Amino acid sequence: MRIARREFLKLLAEGAAALAVFKLVSLIPSPPRTEIVRPPGAVEEEYFDRLCVRCGTCLEVCPTNAIVLADFSDGIEAVSTPKIEPTVGPCEFFRGRCEDIMRCSRFCPTGALQLVEREEVKIGTVEFSSDRCLAYMGKECVVCNEVCPVHGANTITSDLKPVFHGEKCVGCGICVHSCPAQPKALTLRSKGAKRARWLR
Repeated sequence: MRIARREFLKLLAEGAAALAVFKLVSLIPSPPRTEIVRPPGAVEEEYFDRLCVRCGTCLEVCPTNAIVLADFSDGIEAVSTPKIEPTVGPCEFFRGRCEDIMRCSRFCPTGALQLVEREEVKIGTVEFSSDRCLAYMGKECVVCNEVCPVHGANTITSDLKPVFHGEKCVGCGICVHSCPAQPKALTLRSKGAKRARWLR
């Protein structure tokens, strides 16, 4: 079938435009993928992007709204995949509404989120900035210690200042969510996260 010259030029222009957009998108710098804090039971990142179909089921079943969609700042491949955002809501897999059943993992239809034992989950580690902490500014505040569900992950000094122990932190983000400082003295990172194995 012959293509008219005008149609051919149109197709050529559309192809060039698509290629230009692709090249522009590929120039957008992506942060290290390790910075994405995934929900409990997430498989290794290389498989997660392939398995996750961006259905949004995990968002719908999360009782605290802790799961949000990743955007371009998280990397092109990660767009619209689920991540934990503790400033919106904490993840209650360790203690709270999901400790008996991790809903996001239970209802994931593709296996991107696997059902694992609660004691085996570590979705990240809290990063502490003492220069933003109210207690370090001379004010009375031990909220992070009061809400922490993990024994020994957050301790208080004799002068009522918090000390964080990353090796015991499970990354639930309850302390981040509850921190009254503005900007918050706590940030949840994916450092030390344990990922579930995906068996093909």
